[in-house]
Amino acid sequence: MSNLTQRLLTAAVLVPILVVALFYDPTPWSILAIAVLAGGFAHDEFLRMSLPVAPDGGGDRATALRGLTILCGAALNVLCCVFGPAQAMAPTLTVSALLIAAAVLLRRHALDQGARHLMACFTSVVYVALLVSVWSLIKATLPNGASWLFVTLGIAFGTDTFAYFAGRAFGKTKLYPEVSPKKTVEGSLGGLAGGVFVTTTFGCLWMLPELPVGHAIALGIIGSAFGQVGDLVESMFKRGFKVKDSGNLLPGHGGMLDRVDGLLFVAPVVYYYVTLILPSV
Repeated sequence: MSNLTQRLLTAAVLVPILVVALFYDPTPWSILAIAVLAGGFAHDEFLRMSLPVAPDGGGDRATALRGLTILCGAALNVLCCVFGPAQAMAPTLTVSALLIAAAVLLRRHALDQGARHLMACFTSVVYVALLVSVWSLIKATLPNGASWLFVTLGIAFGTDTFAYFAGRAFGKTKLYPEVSPKKTVEGSLGGLAGGVFVTTTFGCLWMLPELPVGHAIALGIIGSAFGQVGDLVESMFKRGFKVKDSGNLLPGHGGMLDRVDGLLFVAPVVYYYVTLILPSV
């Protein structure tokens, strides 16, 4: 079975679940559940990549530390959705930092790796959990939040799709071979076109009439650009950790983090564009 076929079959399973959670549940709770679950898998994949394991597969896997860090990330996600980021984000991040630091310090048998463990765990909470928490915020706090979240997903996945086909059809000039050898400038431009296509067709022309065309184009370009940055950032991590994929959870895509790396960066762009820029329109 080809990689593209596997991707399509995986999408055929996941897309209906997302549609039901977006449009048939008027509350943000089903999206929050998806965010906690998907974010937990992505968080675990990042920690498994970043925490050292013995070459023979044995040794210290820091299971309890990973579990505590993922639990802190889930708490951040839930509390930000329930109480809002202004009230919940700083206290939850502070408590998480204290708990993780104490847990690393108490692991006397692994103090030689303590600094690396602590940096990996702190990074994972910000890189994965904090950015994932924006998903449910979009539906919970934005007017017409379900449509905004749909467009957010569309920017991320539309960028990937357009970039993939544009790269295959026209790709010649390497974009950033030191990080991702297969990505091309032509594919990146196709990704930008995909972002604009989503924000204009699914956005201002259909689901978000309150979004002016000029802002739809700007949001499509900015969102797609940061989505591609998110993709490159994960590629940088994988190259640094010497792994091909973050995991094998999703056939055709690799791990959960491989699938949501762009979305991690797109969601905050959309959320803050809508909350900080659009109100002035």
